[in-house]
Amino acid sequence: MSKVCVLERLAHQNQTLVQVEIHSGRPHQIRIHLAYIGHPLVDDPLYCIGGQPKFHDLESTSTDISFAYDGGYERPLQPVPGDCGYHLHAHWLVLSHPTTNKMLKITAPLPHILQTREERCDPQVDT
Repeated sequence: MSKVCVLERLAHQNQTLVQVEIHSGRPHQIRIHLAYIGHPLVDDPLYCIGGQPKFHDLESTSTDISFAYDGGYERPLQPVPGDCGYHLHAHWLVLSHPTTNKMLKITAPLPHILQTREERCDPQVDT
């Protein structure tokens, strides 16, 4: 199960910034669920609308085929899970410590590209 909340719509780019809360942990869960409902991740190299794997050439993507948006990684010729190029970030995780059973919350700052306009303008906004 994936709970999706729209944070911001970017109509001029045909993109929507969403927050997804997952209640189970399956490989590619967020990617497949969003693609299945017609909203695949931007530049996801593996899944297209409908949640089906892509089997076409990477040259048909909308971005430069050599580098991801951050410019730091080469795009693979045959993408596999974990490859860069799509916008997905674990902003926070809540885990049960294996020995104490204490709940731990781990937070990682959002990259600029995944911040709302409000967050980019006001660094004090807590997400």
